[in-house]
Formats: sequence, C-alpha cells, structure tokens
Amino acid sequence: MTQYMLMFSLGPVQPFIEQARKTRDLWLGSYLLAKLMAAAMKEIEEAKLAAEFVFPTERKLNDKYSNLPNKYIAIFNKLPEAQAAVEFSKKGIRESWSAICTDVRDAIVAKYMSPETRIIWDEQTDPDILFEIFWVIVEGDPERYSDWLRSTEAALDARKRLRNFQPREEPGEKSTISGERQALHGALVSQKDKSTRQQVKEFWIKLASNSSISAKVISKDGSERLDAIDTVKRFATESPLLKQLKQAFPSTSSIATAPFVERLLTINPNRFQGWLKATDGPLAKMPPDAILFLEKRASAANKRILQRDGDCYFAETFVPRRLEEDYALSQADAKNTALAGRQGLKELLEVTDENHIRRPKPYYAIMKMDGDHMGRLLSSVYSQDEHISISSALSNFSRKIVPQLVEEQYPGRLVYAGGDDVLALTPLAMDILEEEHNKADTIYTLFDLVYQLQQQYREEVQKEVADDHKQEVRASTGIAIAHHFTPLSAVLRATREAEKLAKDHYGRNALVITVMRRSGAQTRVGCHWEYNRVAKEAQPITLFSRFYGLFNQDVLSPKCVYNLLEEAPTLIGLERDAQASEIKRVLLRQRDVKNKNMLPDNEVAQLARHVVELAAAMDEAMDDENENKYRSTELHADELRYGLIETLGWLLVMVFLARKEQD
Repeated sequence: MTQYMLMFSLGPVQPFIEQARKTRDLWLGSYLLAKLMAAAMKEIEEAKLAAEFVFPTERKLNDKYSNLPNKYIAIFNKLPEAQAAVEFSKKGIRESWSAICTDVRDAIVAKYMSPETRIIWDEQTDPDILFEIFWVIVEGDPERYSDWLRSTEAALDARKRLRNFQPREEPGEKSTISGERQALHGALVSQKDKSTRQQVKEFWIKLASNSSISAKVISKDGSERLDAIDTVKRFATESPLLKQLKQAFPSTSSIATAPFVERLLTINPNRFQGWLKATDGPLAKMPPDAILFLEKRASAANKRILQRDGDCYFAETFVPRRLEEDYALSQADAKNTALAGRQGLKELLEVTDENHIRRPKPYYAIMKMDGDHMGRLLSSVYSQDEHISISSALSNFSRKIVPQLVEEQYPGRLVYAGGDDVLALTPLAMDILEEEHNKADTIYTLFDLVYQLQQQYREEVQKEVADDHKQEVRASTGIAIAHHFTPLSAVLRATREAEKLAKDHYGRNALVITVMRRSGAQTRVGCHWEYNRVAKEAQPITLFSRFYGLFNQDVLSPKCVYNLLEEAPTLIGLERDAQASEIKRVLLRQRDVKNKNMLPDNEVAQLARHVVELAAAMDEAMDDENENKYRSTELHADELRYGLIETLGWLLVMVFLARKEQD
C-alpha cells in the first residue's frame, strides 16, 4: 500500500535563538520556535486529518523550556491530506506568530509608535520573510520503510539547499543584539545637534521608561536598541499565549553563584540581615522559582534569599554607576545602596567563611549536547514501528531524564531539550551535602553531569535500536566556561564551536571544553568519553575528577601541572615507564606534606600510570581516526595534540575549576 511521508521543518534555528544579549533572549527565542512548531502540529490535529506522527511522538510543549524539535515527520494515506497538512501547519505558524507579535507591540511599543516605527515593525515581523519553512512529501512503500525515510531526508536536504532569497533593505542604526536589522525608532529628522543614533537612543529611553518594565529586562539608558524580532523575544511573556513563562530565567551570575546559594540556605538569615536589607527593593525582584534546584531546598524563612540576583554576591555590583544602569536607581539611592551593599556583603562573607562555605565563583558554563549521526541512525531503521519507538525514547530522554539531571539533581537551567539536542546553563561544581550532618561530602562537577547525560542518552536510545546499530548511538558535547560579565553572544559562539570540534576534530563521541578567562586567555581541550583497553580509573572523567578533588582539597599544588606542561615536549619521546616515573616525581614534589595521608605514595604512582595510560590511548585513537599523523606539542595549537599534552591540558582545566580566588 502506497503512503505519503511529510517532513516539515521551521528555521532559521541558530540565529533566531543565539542572537541574544541576555539569558532571557536565549530562553524565549528557543521557546518561541517550539511554540510555533506546537501550533503547526496542533492545526493538523484540529483539522482531523488522518496523520500518524512518527516524530516527535510527544507534542505537548513544556511550560518552562523548549522541548520540541524544529522538525516533524507525519505519514498520510492520501496525498491531498498530506498537502493540506502543509497548509494547516503554515497557518498555525503564521497565526501564532502574528498573535504574539501583536500582543508585544500593543503592550510595549504602541504608545511610542510612529508611522515609521509601524513600517519597520510590519516588515521585520512578516513571517513569510523571517522564517524558513521547508517541507517535502515523498510517496513510498511502508514495506521498504528504511529506503523511504532516506529518500525523504535526501529530498528535504536538497530543498534546504535551494534557499529562498528575500532581499531586504535594513538602513540606519542596527539592533545592538542582531547587528543585522535596523533598530526600531520613531520619525528621524535632520538635526545639527542630534545624530541619527541619538534619536534612536532617545526612542528607546522613552520606551524603557515605562515603570512596569524592570531595568533588569531592558536598560533604561538607551544602550539597548532592539529591532522588532529582538523586541518580540525580549518581551514575549507579554502575550497571553506565553503567560505561563512569567517566572524569570536566571542571569549568568545567578547560575554561577547557585552552589554558594544552596549552602547559604542552610544558615539562619538573621545572621546576615545587613546584606538582606541592603539588597531589598529593586535588587530583590528575582522570582524564587528561577532555579528549581534552589527553590526546592529553600524554607519559608529563607526563600527571600532567592529573590536576589547572583550579582548581589559580588562587590563590583555595589558601585553607584552599575546600580544606576542595572537597577535604575537614582544617584542618591545608588550611592547609599553601594555603601550598604559592600558592608552587607562583607558581613555575609564573614558568616559563610565561618561555616566553611566556599565563596561564590564568577564563572559559569553553557553546555550543548547533540546526538551523533542521528539522521544516519534513523535512516537505518527497518520499520515505522521502530522509528516511532526511537522517537519515543528521544522524547523520554528530553522530557524526563534531561530536566531531572540538569534542574533537579543540579542547579542548572535548560534552554531547550528536544530529542537528542540539549542546551543548558550550569554552574561549574557543587557540594553534595550529607543530610545528617549538613556537611559537604563529595563534589559533583559539570563534567559528571554531562557524562551522565550522554550515558543516559545512549542507554535510552539503544533499548529501541536494532543490535547491529547500537554502537552508533553516541553523542558529542561542547562546553564553554566564561566569566559572568563575558558577552553572552561570545560564550554561545564558543559553545557552538566546541560542539563542532567534538564532532569534526575529535571524531564524535567526544567532549570539548573551552575555558574563557576574563583576562582574554583561553584553554581548549577535548577527548572521547571513554577509550578501549583503558582501566576504569584511567578513563577521562574519572581521572580528571580525581585530580580536581586533589586540587580542590589542596592536596596537590597546581604547580605540578605547569611543571609537567613545560617538560611535556621532552616526555613525549620517552618510554611509558620513564614518563610515569617523571610524572610521579613531580606529583610527589608538589604534594602537600600535611595531607600526605590523603594521597599516599602508592596512589601517586598509580595516578602517574593512569595519566600515561590515558595519553597513550588518546594517541592510538588519533592514529586510527586521522590520516594526518602530525600532532603538536603545544597546548594552545589548533592542530591535534599529543595525548600527553591533551591530558595535561585537561588537568589545567581542573586547576582552573578548583581555584578559590575570584578574578
């Protein structure tokens, strides 16, 4: 029996989501695309077309983050029904988008809108120009499902290569976020004393002066000048269609300080009343549910702590100029708050120091995970039922497993989790407390989290994949670690590049991390999740976590890594036993004598052997995967590096994560 497969996709995904200045833009940009895809599929269901959705199997949109992919696959018995489904999907997207845009325009822009503003708004929000909707319908035989699916994928790829070109003129001042489209403005007139930029800036100062708009949502000084798309993303929660998103998405500083806040919640807030009082009012507007992990651990007495943004834990926030810009305080109020804030923060940190709570770190991470060769894996399925089973496994992973790991077991926040794609913001590490004694027992790092994610992904999907394809179920992850002051766009770009390197440079099934220090220096390292014929203790995450613990507890001095990196070009040419001997010598020399019992001599020797073992496994893997056998002895080289250099680079990252001072 002949049937018809419809494959429908909505884009552009990357620029729409990642053109972001605030975490709010990132979050809402992702959610808007998911909302439109939900509308596209809902129209088909409401039209009562005889469609069988193969992917995704779950089409309900989460009320906190995006959990729908930007593509669906549906099968129809009749060609006219498949064709009608396309039109219904387009209708759903247009109507939903237009309604959201109208709501935002009326709530935020209408009061200041001139005919010029209206022209820009209408042109930029036109869905036929903004969105890339690609679809194909392919006739096929369900008995030859694998061939049918491959043909449909190939047809959609070919259609995407024939992109529609919509020429658009975007004159004048560009948006400070997209940098591509002109910023919204009123009537511009030629004036000697006012430039075009100044007039655009004045438009945004007026718009942001609305007392119902927080300075944390948009700057009050006109430094943020948005185009229509950026405005919709920033203020999308003004639409009743997105009313469930009224809770805030945490800032990068709130993510960075989440582990500190978790420990702070264990202390009686009466002990730091000065800080609470200094950060009250405009500084206490964060909804307590911004980070679910913290909200669940807060009592009624200390929940007000969660109303403070992560900025409130850093002295540099309590500067009059920053308080005026970020919280719209008057000069007098900013000056008084700065004085009270610095004193209150000093008292707060004295209390946490007494309780052996590590001071807040100013660094956070963005992680991006993507399944490897998912298109190839799906095109190898034998039947529609198998395809649906895999789709169900992907839905279970993204809807249950991912939020549980990222938001319930760790103080992170998801931006999206759709199928095999995950994007999340996370702190670097957290203490796991013993409930009985309320003391730090072990440390759970970002790397433990991402390792668990890829393990759970593999296990969930492998259950539904034929035996001859189970080994193809793999995932790659890119991570960027950055200071919370680093522009979000730069961190997103580094995350995307890291994920691409994991696939292209390290041969997939890999993890790549880029550390972006505030000084401008960067360290980038990568590895496979696991290596063949390597002991469990020498596997990457296990070994690196062990070193992190030793640096964190001051058992090993960071000097051991710097010394070994200096010696590495020479060590590479030695036999493995000689390498292990020298690494052992350096580790023993940099071991803290007071903590010798935490790292006895035999364990030092074992660690040295594990470093050499892992480095050798990395070299073997690179030989197998790359025709070009050249490898660099420099850690900061763009080329592939020797395994020992790569391993020591990872230890350097562990030193960075364990550092106690701020910068």
